[in-house]
Amino acid sequence: MTPITQSIPALEQLVDRFGRRLHYLRLSITDLCNLRCRYCMPPQGIEKLPQDMVLTLEELARVSRVAVGLGVDKIRLTGGEPLLRKGLPRLLDELKSLTPRPDLRITTNGILLAQKLPELAAGGVSTVNVSLDSLKPEIYARITGLGDPAGREALAKVWGGIQAALAQPGLQVKLNVVLLGGINEDEIVDFARLTLEHPVAVRFIEYMPVGRNTPFQPEHFLAAEQVLQRIRALGAVEPLAQRPGDGPAQRLRLAGAPGELGIISALSSHFCATCNRIRLSSEGQVVPCLLSDTAVELKPLLRGGADDAALARALLEAARLKPQNHHQGVLSPHAAGCQMSRLGG
Repeated sequence: MTPITQSIPALEQLVDRFGRRLHYLRLSITDLCNLRCRYCMPPQGIEKLPQDMVLTLEELARVSRVAVGLGVDKIRLTGGEPLLRKGLPRLLDELKSLTPRPDLRITTNGILLAQKLPELAAGGVSTVNVSLDSLKPEIYARITGLGDPAGREALAKVWGGIQAALAQPGLQVKLNVVLLGGINEDEIVDFARLTLEHPVAVRFIEYMPVGRNTPFQPEHFLAAEQVLQRIRALGAVEPLAQRPGDGPAQRLRLAGAPGELGIISALSSHFCATCNRIRLSSEGQVVPCLLSDTAVELKPLLRGGADDAALARALLEAARLKPQNHHQGVLSPHAAGCQMSRLGG
């Protein structure tokens, strides 16, 4: 990749109008996905972006380098499904060479995880989050839109990838479970029990309205407090202290468990006051808040000869535009935000 000129004013940081330091960049590297999860995109899918609309590896690396110069110390690769992106090892090499080196993480649906795990290890990835909403083949097939037998086969690959990741020295493994009332809510205890058997972090995420093409269905909403009540059926639950750089999850542990639990209550208990995230969509939009329509276009700068200082100013402007709260609620959801499959959540 071509080196870029470092011309960012010293001491600039991504801090929004409310004093929140935005040091966590979520980098969507592709709009492609091999699943059709019901809460992420419509059943028919969405039209694939033309190749020239998606940021190149060089452009993704350049934005990341500028962001690190503005204080970003944690970068998560998302999609779509990031393991589908050609050239991923090359991008990881660029990101791990940044100074100061950011904490590199990735969120994947896990289907290709076992196959790609050596590339992630070589690329310096510290944490793999696997999106997995059911342990039951028939429910997994329904949620992902794969049907049977493809869903059953995919789930076996995902679980094989999780086991391989757990066996990888030094790699943290987390499972992201979007809760859907009436669909997978009876699996809460099964997922929580995994933390008694494996050193894995299971994070339960409230279902929320994201993107204009996927209508929110309130009947499937399950509040965080309901989740906690079911987890307590397994025994005493102890709170865990928040660590520097932790995300919005309320961290918990079942007594004696090698793993831990997390609950992300995006709707029932807004965590906007502590949000530290900024997102880059696969087509080059900087998105300050997942649940709003505000975005700053970077592609014209990236392809129009702008220097790093101009990119830095665009990122700082995006930080300035970050709203204080997202204003979404269970009883008052509204269609907003970039399509999830192009932003990565």
